[in-house]
Amino acid sequence: MRDWVTFPDGNRGRRSWDSDPQKARAWQHRLAQAWGGDERPVCDCRHQGQPMGLSVHRCLRQRDGRQVEVYHLARLRHQGALHHVACSFHEADPRRDGRGGYADGVVRERDDGRIGIALRRGLRCLDVAAAPADPAQAARQGGGQGAVRQARMTELGLLHLLWEEAGLNRWTPRLGRARRRWPFVREALDRAALRIVPARNQTLSDRLAMIGYADEDGPALLRETARACGDTWRILLLGIVDDIALVNWQEGQQFCALRFDGASAYNLRVSAASVWHERVARRYPMAMAALALPRAERAIRVVGLVTATVRVGLDRGVALVRCRADDIALMEVEPDTLTPVSSSHELAIARALVEQRRSFVRPLRFDAGRDAVLPDFVLTDTGDPRGTPMEVFGRADEAYAARRAEKARYYDEVYGQAHWWHWDAVASPGRWPAFPPASPQRGEDDDA
Repeated sequence: MRDWVTFPDGNRGRRSWDSDPQKARAWQHRLAQAWGGDERPVCDCRHQGQPMGLSVHRCLRQRDGRQVEVYHLARLRHQGALHHVACSFHEADPRRDGRGGYADGVVRERDDGRIGIALRRGLRCLDVAAAPADPAQAARQGGGQGAVRQARMTELGLLHLLWEEAGLNRWTPRLGRARRRWPFVREALDRAALRIVPARNQTLSDRLAMIGYADEDGPALLRETARACGDTWRILLLGIVDDIALVNWQEGQQFCALRFDGASAYNLRVSAASVWHERVARRYPMAMAALALPRAERAIRVVGLVTATVRVGLDRGVALVRCRADDIALMEVEPDTLTPVSSSHELAIARALVEQRRSFVRPLRFDAGRDAVLPDFVLTDTGDPRGTPMEVFGRADEAYAARRAEKARYYDEVYGQAHWWHWDAVASPGRWPAFPPASPQRGEDDDA
């Protein structure tokens, strides 16, 4: 990932240092020095011969019961697509991204560099979910002229937005084993949440709590966020899901219980109405099939985002956080890199790319319909500033054949026949063509 930043005083640093325990404090100090100055930091990308400027933002964050200043970098408004595809500040053209499935204003770049969103269900406890688009029309949303576009963002769309803004849909060999450490993931997601504004004068970070193993700060942050939400605001819980099951209660009644990895250290209990077990199984069959297996046999991990009302109480003198879910969104990811996947074929390609030390992006669909043409992966190390699309064709039925032909025409027209990769997983199971070669002058993992 190209993430070098040059500051007005000539010093350079990497955006990824924000997640490095050894360098995070020095990185925050550099951002604080650049904040409010007349000159902007710049990344290594150029547009029309000029370096691409960046903005520095300051937020107040509650930590250990006190307010602290937190600084972060953001791309300038409407310039995301101008950054190189390998740059950490790159944003895909909405016409080639899942965000194109929303109506105007649902996802918008604010003047202050943050992202304003309109959620299907507001975060105030009194807010109710807006009615979804007509199912017959929703199947065509994002599919070109006249297609229906969503007027609100669902919980799944929000999960995709968080993952994308945190850079967790990007992979480069330099990341190594970092994503196996939950505190690294939490910090990346928290920085993303600071840039997302679901309502006036608040950030998503005010309502988001993340659950994971071996995170010393996590339990205190959960309790802090839960108390801040109280009876007025819903809380958003995000973590790796370990189990979703029906639990017998009393007199033949049942409820749906969701358990996050590491939840016992948080004294967290998440429940939902019993109907949610069926709903989740219908919406996310791949995720639920994985959760039904023993942990050691799961080929994927499942990320969950839960919107819930929260109550903090005492259980034998220990603070217990009880959450009642209003909605549950799941996303399947490759276990080591946390790259989102939607099939076993995509999982195989994601692992092969990592083994071959390639750099790539996984485009996310958000709430766009199936007619939106999104590649399964985009190689960012081939030298093409737009990246090289990769498509996995995993079906052979007649309806899918027409869809495949449509996608092929699109890639030929936009990128050229020789500039995209595809694999027919039905005709050649387990045997895919060689990947497009990496550019000999990638430079993105160079620490010089």
